Amino acid sequence: MTAEFRAADLRTLVLPRLDDLSALEAALVAKQPAAADIVAILAKTQGDGGPKDRSRKKFVAAATRILARHLGISAGAVAARVAFVVSGGIEASAAPHMVVLSRRMAAAKKTKRPALAIAHHVSQPIAETMLGDAQLISAAAASVVAALREANLDARDTHLVLIKGPAGEGAEGISRARAATALGACVALGEFSLATAARAWRNRDMTRWSARVAVSSAAEFPCFEVVALGHSTAWAGDLRIAHRAMADWVDLPAVVAALGDLGLHARPQLSRAHAMRLVATIAKGGPPADENLRGVPLGLAADPSQPTFRRVRGALAGTIVAATGVPFAFVSGGAEHQGPPGGGLVAFVARVKRPRSTQLRRNRV
Repeated sequence: MTAEFRAADLRTLVLPRLDDLSALEAALVAKQPAAADIVAILAKTQGDGGPKDRSRKKFVAAATRILARHLGISAGAVAARVAFVVSGGIEASAAPHMVVLSRRMAAAKKTKRPALAIAHHVSQPIAETMLGDAQLISAAAASVVAALREANLDARDTHLVLIKGPAGEGAEGISRARAATALGACVALGEFSLATAARAWRNRDMTRWSARVAVSSAAEFPCFEVVALGHSTAWAGDLRIAHRAMADWVDLPAVVAALGDLGLHARPQLSRAHAMRLVATIAKGGPPADENLRGVPLGLAADPSQPTFRRVRGALAGTIVAATGVPFAFVSGGAEHQGPPGGGLVAFVARVKRPRSTQLRRNRV
C-alpha cells in the first residue's frame, strides 16, 4: 500500500569562495532541491574558525539573500525557517562546502524499515545574561526537544544533534557557551539529568559527554539553530546515518566502524562505488588536556603561530578523509562534552544503494 511520508534529502555543494554561492543558486534554479523544502544548511567556510572569524556571518548573509529571493520573503523570514550551522576552518584535506538539507512529502510503500529524518528548530533570541550562566543548558535542551517534537523523531533514534548557538565574547566565552549548549542537548537526548549537566558545567567536568552532539558557538549568532538527524519509520527514503565516538584524533577504527554501520567498507579506503554512496561527513574533535597523543607529548603550546584548535581540525580531517577519499568533511574543533575528553565523534550519512552517475552529479554540484 502506498502512503504519503516525509522524505529527507541532503546535497553537498561546492563553496569555492565566500562570494561564490553559484552552486546553491544553480541547485535552486533546477529545484534540486526546491527552495521551499530547505530546512537547514551546514557550511564549512574558508575562515580560521576563531572568535574573530567573519566568514561564518558572511556566508549566512549571502545564503539568506539567495533564499529570500527564491522564496519571495524577507531575510528575517528566512532566518526564522532555515537553520544555519556554519563552521570556519578548512585545514588539511577538508574542502570548503555546504550541505543543503531539505524534506518533502513523497509517496512510498508502507514499511517498517526506518529512514533518515531531519528535525530542525530556530529559537527566539537568547538573552545576553544567559550566555555565561547555567541557564543556557535548559534553554538549549528546550530547543532540541522542540526540534525532535517537530519532526516526530524519538531521542532514542537520534544519531546526531547539530547546534549553532550564541556565545559570549572571546575564546573563553565561546568555550563556556559551547559546553553549556552541548550539555543541554545531552539532557534533551536523555543522556543524563539537568542537575547532572549543571554540575558538570560548573565543575568543568568533561567526563560527562555524548557522541551524538556537535555544537558550534559564536558571538554573532543570537539564537539556537538546531538540526537533528536520526531514523524514523514515519519517514521514507534511501538515506541512513551512523555515528561513533572517537577516542582521539587518529581513531581510524572508529571511523571505519561508523562507515561499516552503513555498509561502507574502508579497506583501507572506500572504493569508488562506496564513496559514491557517501552523502555527508560530520565530525567534532578537541585536544587532550595533557597535550599527549597516546602517551606521546605533542607540544601543542610550543608554537603559538599554530592555534591548537586548527591543529585538531587538520589532524581529524586527515584521518577521516584518508578513510573516505572524499574531501567534503564538516570537521569542527572545540568539543566540550562532545565525545570523550581528548577525542570527539564522527557521523556519516549515506545512501542505501549506489546512485547513478547522474544522481551523483545532482548530489554533489
